Amino acid sequence: MTIKEFIISRVQIFFTLVTLILTATVILGAIYQPDKELRYYHLLSPVILAACCVLPTCVTYFKKEPTAGQYIIRQIIELALIESVVMFLISAPEGIAKPMFYLVLGAVIAVIYVLTMVMMWLQKVQQSKKLTEQLKNFQNNMVK
Repeated sequence: MTIKEFIISRVQIFFTLVTLILTATVILGAIYQPDKELRYYHLLSPVILAACCVLPTCVTYFKKEPTAGQYIIRQIIELALIESVVMFLISAPEGIAKPMFYLVLGAVIAVIYVLTMVMMWLQKVQQSKKLTEQLKNFQNNMVK
């Protein structure tokens, strides 16, 4: 993976995370604090969180293709770093049991992480199919 490809993938992850974090914020807010009113500056929190969550993903940069074991270990480290960053940045709202809040928050972070990785994988599959089709067309044109 080149640096350019890596940066592009991090930008894609950033925008995916912003969308998923905003969705999770709305759902959790509706469950835990339905009467709380949001201000415009609250809309920046998903952007800030996503930016902070993209930083730990830099540990997975590699020039050579990793083995399956290396890839899985890096993904686990990445998830643990993201969980740590978010737990550090977010405090439990007043009136909610902290252990339960952080347990739910951890589960939500894991779900968002998995959804982001699935979305990125689906995009790569689509790109691979497109590239394969282009190569087949190129080879067919060369044979003629």
